Amino acid sequence: MLTHVLRRCFTSSFIRRSLSTISSPSHFPSSPIRICVVGSGPAGFYLTQNLLKLCQTIPVTIDILEKAPVPFGLVRYGVAPDHPEVKNVIHTFTKIAEHEHVRFIGNIHIGQTIRLQELQEFYHIIVLAYGSSVERTLNIPGETKLGNVFSAKDFVGWYNGVPENAELRPQLDCTDRAVIIGMGNVALDCARILLSSIDQLAKTDITDQALEILRQSRIRHVILVGRRGPMQISFTIKELRELTKLHGVQSMLEKDDFKQIDQTMIDKLDRPRKRLTELMLKTVRTNQSNDHAERFWYLKFWRRPKQINGKTMVESVDFEHTEPVDNNQFADENLSVKENGTLETIPCGLVIKSIGYYGVQIDPWLPFDKERGIILNRHSRIDDRPGFYCTGWIGRGARGVIVETTTESHTVAKRIMDDIEQGRISNLHDIKSGGDGLISHAKSRQIQCISYDDWKKLDAHETSLGLTKGKPREKILNIEKMLELTSTSKS
Repeated sequence: MLTHVLRRCFTSSFIRRSLSTISSPSHFPSSPIRICVVGSGPAGFYLTQNLLKLCQTIPVTIDILEKAPVPFGLVRYGVAPDHPEVKNVIHTFTKIAEHEHVRFIGNIHIGQTIRLQELQEFYHIIVLAYGSSVERTLNIPGETKLGNVFSAKDFVGWYNGVPENAELRPQLDCTDRAVIIGMGNVALDCARILLSSIDQLAKTDITDQALEILRQSRIRHVILVGRRGPMQISFTIKELRELTKLHGVQSMLEKDDFKQIDQTMIDKLDRPRKRLTELMLKTVRTNQSNDHAERFWYLKFWRRPKQINGKTMVESVDFEHTEPVDNNQFADENLSVKENGTLETIPCGLVIKSIGYYGVQIDPWLPFDKERGIILNRHSRIDDRPGFYCTGWIGRGARGVIVETTTESHTVAKRIMDDIEQGRISNLHDIKSGGDGLISHAKSRQIQCISYDDWKKLDAHETSLGLTKGKPREKILNIEKMLELTSTSKS
């Protein structure tokens, strides 16, 4: 899902090039404007990059704050391990982090160890870019009480080395069938990891403990289930194509699911959706006769989960069939469906729920829409909090691919610049200490802040461990171990 970013990444020379011819009005302060960005994923880094471009004639410093000891957020912990080309964007982020006016401060949890309001003591402008980190729930019986039922967030975190998911132990050796509820890119990532050959995965940065469990896996059938039809799927063509090309893996799509799709309908689609639909139709027609297949994947449309069954471990999932409320809207991306009374039970020994994410309110002081899971804002300016902004999923909701984040980051940076130019931020002439003051404040609370140089030492340690195993890196899974390694390197 992040691949689109690569074509639009800015080179380091663009960081140094101004996209505007801003003069330096007399109302600009002579001391630096202190800006902090909370969150070091793509939203945070791309916003920082755009601010650097727009503020070249103004004295400014930008600190990127991260609750984890390591940077890059979704790029490190969300991108699938078999997508190393996507992670190359880290090279761009490194150039941003090493800019003379930028500082990375890790292991500082805003909203917990440091309150949001406390940041105002050190910064003039505060931008929240911490994403949407909680997965939505099905709210059906059996969802929380049975073993081998996981959210996609936790399952992805397990194979990608997120410390909080390090103890996850999916039992893949006791069943040959997995059900994934949801049809987005993350769902296809999970399916691909379950179906890929161990020899291929062993060359990636997947964690050793995940690799060992996958090595013992008996999963042969992966069934992706969605409540609507083939015209409403959320995954993109790249992820579908990868699934169709897995060695020894057979697609098992039902021709009847696609019989309503005709050329007239296809011609009305935008280009990305048109290409995706054509690939699905091609897969139905041509990829059904692999006699050497050992593993299989399925797309089951028009099914809504009702109950997850089992005694202690999941044994099956009950679904109720759905149909369009208005069949004339079959191709509408916002199609509404209704249940038609038909029940179906799908046996399985593993369930992964991948139905979307929402953001959390990191501080009670933050205006927040809990139902939608976003910060209350108007055009990225946080309601009733002058000098506070938001960007990325936490401001607009967990939808869209990262290319939308890069586009939005420029818009938000321009709005911040406009507010500076127009004098809408009243405290700009106050002298603030920025990161120096924040780090000193954190140390007074026994918080060990991590610098970008500290991260580079961790990075070298992980890549060295990986080299001995024929992998690009072996991630450290324990935060205490991360902090211990940086402490050792400082002594």
